[in-house]
Amino acid sequence: MRKFRISEKLSRGVVLGILFAILFLILLLRLFRLQIVEGESYAEDFRLQIRKEIPVKGTRGTIYDRNGTPLARDQLVYCVTFQDVEEDSDSRVRQLSLNGKLWRISGIIRENGDTVENSLQIMADRNGNFQFTVEGAALDRFRADVFGRARIEEMTEEEKNAGAQEIVDHLADRFCIFGEDGKAYTEEERREYGLPEVFENGELLELLGMRYALSLHSYQKYLPVTMAENVSEETAAAIMENQAGLAGADVQEDSIRVYEGGEACASILGYTGAASVEELEELGMDNSEETVVGKAGLEQYLDSTLRGENGEQAVYVDNLGQITEDLGMLEKPRTGKDVYLSIDVRLQNAVYDALEKKIAEILTENLIDAKTFDVEKVNDTTEIRIPVYDAYTALLTNGVVDLEKMQEGDASGVEKDVARIFEERKAEVIRELGDVLDASEPYEEYGEEMQAYQRFMTENTEVLLRDKMDEESEHVKTWNEGRISLREYLMGMIEAGWVDIQALDTGKEYLGTEVTYALVRGYILQEMEQDTDLDEIIYRYLLLDGRITPEQVFEVLYEQGKLDKEDGEYERWRLGGMSTYGLLIDKIKGLEITPADLALAPCSGSAVVTDTETGKVLACVSYPGYDNNRLANRMDGEYYYQLMNNDSLPLYNRATQQLCAPGSTFKPVTVIAGLQEGVIDPSTEVFCDGVFDKVSPALRCWNHAGHGAVSGVGSALMNSCNDYLCEISYRLGTREDGTFSDDQALGYIQKYAELFDLDQTSGIELTESSPQITDRYGIPSAIGQGTNNFSTVQLGRYVTTLANEGTSFQLSLIDRIGEAKKEPETESRIDLPAEVWDNVHAGMEQYAQSTGSFDGLEKSAAGKSGTAQESAKRPDHALFVGYAPAQDPEIAVAVRIVNGYAAGASVECAASIFNEYFTMASDRSS
Repeated sequence: MRKFRISEKLSRGVVLGILFAILFLILLLRLFRLQIVEGESYAEDFRLQIRKEIPVKGTRGTIYDRNGTPLARDQLVYCVTFQDVEEDSDSRVRQLSLNGKLWRISGIIRENGDTVENSLQIMADRNGNFQFTVEGAALDRFRADVFGRARIEEMTEEEKNAGAQEIVDHLADRFCIFGEDGKAYTEEERREYGLPEVFENGELLELLGMRYALSLHSYQKYLPVTMAENVSEETAAAIMENQAGLAGADVQEDSIRVYEGGEACASILGYTGAASVEELEELGMDNSEETVVGKAGLEQYLDSTLRGENGEQAVYVDNLGQITEDLGMLEKPRTGKDVYLSIDVRLQNAVYDALEKKIAEILTENLIDAKTFDVEKVNDTTEIRIPVYDAYTALLTNGVVDLEKMQEGDASGVEKDVARIFEERKAEVIRELGDVLDASEPYEEYGEEMQAYQRFMTENTEVLLRDKMDEESEHVKTWNEGRISLREYLMGMIEAGWVDIQALDTGKEYLGTEVTYALVRGYILQEMEQDTDLDEIIYRYLLLDGRITPEQVFEVLYEQGKLDKEDGEYERWRLGGMSTYGLLIDKIKGLEITPADLALAPCSGSAVVTDTETGKVLACVSYPGYDNNRLANRMDGEYYYQLMNNDSLPLYNRATQQLCAPGSTFKPVTVIAGLQEGVIDPSTEVFCDGVFDKVSPALRCWNHAGHGAVSGVGSALMNSCNDYLCEISYRLGTREDGTFSDDQALGYIQKYAELFDLDQTSGIELTESSPQITDRYGIPSAIGQGTNNFSTVQLGRYVTTLANEGTSFQLSLIDRIGEAKKEPETESRIDLPAEVWDNVHAGMEQYAQSTGSFDGLEKSAAGKSGTAQESAKRPDHALFVGYAPAQDPEIAVAVRIVNGYAAGASVECAASIFNEYFTMASDRSS
């Protein structure tokens, strides 16, 4: 039995041995097949799994003016880039290391005078509060990106309403800036990784911005992220020298968009920027391509033409997303097409300068050395004057004085004094508003200053639901009349359900009225503490009360370098040889302080110059402009915020978007209607006594004494006689039975306005507001009032059609794209008898000659001026349309000066434009 068991054990061992031998043989055969027979194939398959294609940016096409001067071009620059190469498995160590490296990189960039790119749409204001630098759809998109939502609609209500501070807190926690998982970093950890104990607001935004930019590429770590663009050689060298301790940091060449046209061309050219998610979807691209697209102006309109095609480079990356091998270029990037514009950049800048100079002249003529001016006491808008204290206030509140700089440690004594006076007064105002919120005195019993604060508070608090508010309710009317207290007003709003309870963040749907009021009171006071717009009112009254003086304001301007102490006036002013009022006047005249800086009325205007034979635009100017270099590429958020909050609205293209009544510039249309319909002939005489009283209400002629007998349409246009033009419309509206029909008169005015395509946009390749031909008031419409509303570019097409006797072009800014010439496009053709054109032209030429403004002009001019009243409390708009030479027109001009007082200002500006054009033409021919 023992022998049998031994034999059985031996047989089992043999079997197992044989089995293991067979398995080992199978494994060897499998390894042989994998490594020898099919090794190459499997290796290739593995490579395909980690092979990536990196987009290589194509160069954007250059934009030139008509003479080949570059206006927008790509320029090679140094950029500081960073790749996340952190491999530590310990999350806390990884976050410390990453934040520490980025903090050191930002320090190097700042030390050498360069700026870290702000990927966040957030800035810190002068009160230390975080604010968004965008609004509307752009803000919604930013919030969605922060919270990782592909679409705006996917955000929760809380995310949709997140404030700037909430987003900063969210990102600081997400990126472990101060600690991880609720555990703060120790002093030893911060010291080891070079992190400060406390961040200034600006420094925190820099670090968060860098981390945020990296997070947008978290699944594509092989793509370097730009941390600073267009850095100096010093910054580039410093980064390279410290590269050993800053793994992932590098300096690379990249291209940025550069604009050469200055502020005058910004409204035409626009600017570029990184494509949004929505734009990428529209283009069929993903965000790995970092596509740059046009965001405004011609850059946006011609984006598909200008934008180059990206190339593609192949690389191998490891499991951490780091590049291990460069496989070379798969497809070379291609450059976009060059575009040649019809504008002449010299003329464009000359028109801009002429507008700015004329607006400054109007401003100084109407600026008075007074604290206030009661506009209610004037009957004529030409009598409105601008108190100089409005200008002193604007210097402090419209971005001329750097209010944040006044609070810095190296601020001058006068800067610190002004900042201290303001801070003390603001604290007082908040306390006083708290008292008002507790008081029962009606609004009307308070002084002007406290009334201003109460009005501001009720109009700007977000806790009131204005969309639900009934403005016609007795409660609101009583408040508007000043007969109840602020407390009563707010209590009534609570009881009516016009208060946003959710904004109070109580977590309860129902609260008692008194409890709700206490919460509303605290909410509003907190808002007012943080609202920088309230600061404008505070500064105004500090100046009016003499607690801050005009002299202090100018000392700050000189201390901050806004004005040059070597200007020859500083010492004379300091020694009392020149008043502060006189100094301000001189600085405005010299454009050291511009109308745009002050944003008073007037502060803006527009002008359009066209080629009468082609409809090509030679100049299209909106004043004021802006520096599009600071908005292109990676937007300067703080600069954009300044532009958005500048009361002169520099981002608003007044040439194409601002509509107003054409005033008397419309009168040629009425004359043509009268001649064509046979209600007048060229020699028809009308007696003007200063009042047209055939309809009610009566209309006054601008010449209140009357023109007397006005003989013929030429005289009517030369004198711009309202009585004559009203008589034409009256006759157009007279039925066969002798009665007058306003609708009939209106119909004829509309018919002839439509002949000139005044119901159509001009065709220019920019965002353009839709015009409106008058739809009521037949008699006022004849003199350009009624409900007529046109932009300057639309008036430009209208006068071009007048000049060339009936060809209405699609206006265009483009001369050619690449080698393909863009031919003129005709919108319509007006066929009128030669006699009609001759009479209208003669009247417009007589008008131009009668002004005296064109006396020194090399060529004769023809035109028509106009004024348009928008408000009885502000000066009228000044307008002019004309062309030159009068007998054989080459160019047509339309000018509008917003709140320009009288038409003469726009006429004089047009004369300067004509003179510049013909001077340049002579220079070219010689």
